[in-house]
Amino acid sequence: MDDPFSETFAPLIGVPCWGVEHGQGSILSFEFGEPRLVIREPFVSTSSSAKLRASAAMRRVKPVGAWCLFVFCCRWRATASGTLSAEDESAQDRIEAAARDFDGQRLARFELDAAERRATFGFDLGAVLETWPYADDDGEQWSLYRPDGHVLTYRADGALSLDPGDTPPDRMGWRAVEGSVQIP
Repeated sequence: MDDPFSETFAPLIGVPCWGVEHGQGSILSFEFGEPRLVIREPFVSTSSSAKLRASAAMRRVKPVGAWCLFVFCCRWRATASGTLSAEDESAQDRIEAAARDFDGQRLARFELDAAERRATFGFDLGAVLETWPYADDDGEQWSLYRPDGHVLTYRADGALSLDPGDTPPDRMGWRAVEGSVQIP
């Protein structure tokens, strides 16, 4: 893990995102690269919720990209050509409109200001996503799932991990990010 940011982001520069979605709360997800289908087979749930038991009994098929950026547990701001589109606390319809603005744009740059713990994802048609930590949280700000099964995760305390996706949380190899990053 010599330079995990370059190793992870360099092959992603110039790749269009698709299937950009607003999840629960302020979660955003971006798919990149060749699509494939993920199929979750039905299973028997022991949940007390009838809705969850019914959902578990259904087969779910979802297209996902070779890469997936998952933004959660952080503050964020989305702009389009310099104009604010939405923030993590915006109304749901504004967040969904901002997600649509990103759809189809190519990732053009990634920057990380280690001192501020602020990441910037810049896209070729003018959309920009900035993330930074909540004041009282040390959780994970975002994760980038790679085609090789590894996940680059950046935490609010300025630490990163690049581990296989099935690594238990207590075995992840966290290390502090010392300097700022700019790719390309």
